Amino acid sequence: MKNNLIRGLLAGAILLLPLHATAQVVALDENEEIYQKRSGWLPYIFATDSLGTALGVGGFTAGTIQPQASVFGTGFITSNESALVAGALNNFRFGKKSRFFFDGWLLADHFTDQRFYRGPALLPGESPGGTNDSNEDNYVSGVSNELTLEANFKYRLPIGHLKDDPIAVYRLKEGLVQDGPRGGEIWNPLKSGQTTIGARYFYTYRDLSDVVFNQLENEPVDETLTAKTNGFDFWLEHDNTDFPRNPEAGSRQVFNAYRDFGWLDSDESWTNLQMDLSKYYNLGTSNWFRQKVLALNFWTANTTTWNDSDDETAHRPPPNYGSELGGFDRLRAYPSNRFNDKSAVYYSAELRLIPQTQPLKDIPILNYFQIDWWQVVPFIEAGRVAPEYNADLFFKDLKWDVGVGIRLMAFRAVVRLDFAVGEEGGAAWAMVSQPFSRQGR
Repeated sequence: MKNNLIRGLLAGAILLLPLHATAQVVALDENEEIYQKRSGWLPYIFATDSLGTALGVGGFTAGTIQPQASVFGTGFITSNESALVAGALNNFRFGKKSRFFFDGWLLADHFTDQRFYRGPALLPGESPGGTNDSNEDNYVSGVSNELTLEANFKYRLPIGHLKDDPIAVYRLKEGLVQDGPRGGEIWNPLKSGQTTIGARYFYTYRDLSDVVFNQLENEPVDETLTAKTNGFDFWLEHDNTDFPRNPEAGSRQVFNAYRDFGWLDSDESWTNLQMDLSKYYNLGTSNWFRQKVLALNFWTANTTTWNDSDDETAHRPPPNYGSELGGFDRLRAYPSNRFNDKSAVYYSAELRLIPQTQPLKDIPILNYFQIDWWQVVPFIEAGRVAPEYNADLFFKDLKWDVGVGIRLMAFRAVVRLDFAVGEEGGAAWAMVSQPFSRQGR
């Protein structure tokens, strides 16, 4: 298992619960007349190879400011002197009748063993770090500091199910939808579904010191590298599913255009285009399962400004932006951003099964999290990165993995623990929200 395997107590997933508010959705219990305010906090502990043992605390409140809005914060420290703090405001509405919403995000961290899978070919016959054929030990590592800020402005178009109200209200029974603006029957944005446009401003500063450039030869280099980027992510989403938080039927399409204009202290300008398509099929119920859903996803990305020269690549996105695979959303058996290049493609299929039995809500301590259902999810993934956006990208030399997830609806949000195994080993990820469901990302 790689360094991103979480081997300790994975209760830390709950600390990100407010991020379930990816869409302007209010989920009511079948007996509720108005939305009930919810809040909670949780100490947590986990361990990884790169962090050691981590201790932290997270807290959130939802519906306190506005019914659809939430606030959260978290922080942890580790045994190898790493630390992180983060906070967010989600789905704040500009006025009682406004269709404009706002998300804010702040992240600051210090990691003493950070890895980035990119760089030159370090040995004869080796491919550059991060490319599709690169050696898994070909990465740059060192002590890293990061500061990321985001401000996301969203406008809910007055069409489809949002014609009269930009906030979709659903009534749930034991976590499954009973009533609400159900998409999935027809695909016509003017008559069905929820359509949102947005502009997200992003800023990231990152440095890397005590650098080890060549893991294959273990040669340290005494210098500090920095990466700075700021710009906008312009995005369009049409969600025609029956319930965005846990779809049973319908489809979802998201288009992103990331652009760093080279303003302020940005290292250089770059542009990356992405398309994310999802489809959901209701497979009915059985004596064993309350819900059976086949979830399919296709994602692709291309950096249009990419410019290779003899010495380096210019006008490419920094790490965590651009055409990348690996991590908690795409190719989950691999470390974050394990593969990165000019272009990328990704395929995924999940079978989401909710058993009829639900004993968790009656277990002491666990009943604090208001667990409505639990879910078993076998899945398979494939994808690759490439130096050109052409037909070969879509089917040649694909990387793959298989896995299984255990997911819960707690505090009306979906939390997940996914295990995956691929060609280079395996990994486990604790995260919030179903895969390929984050809005405008």
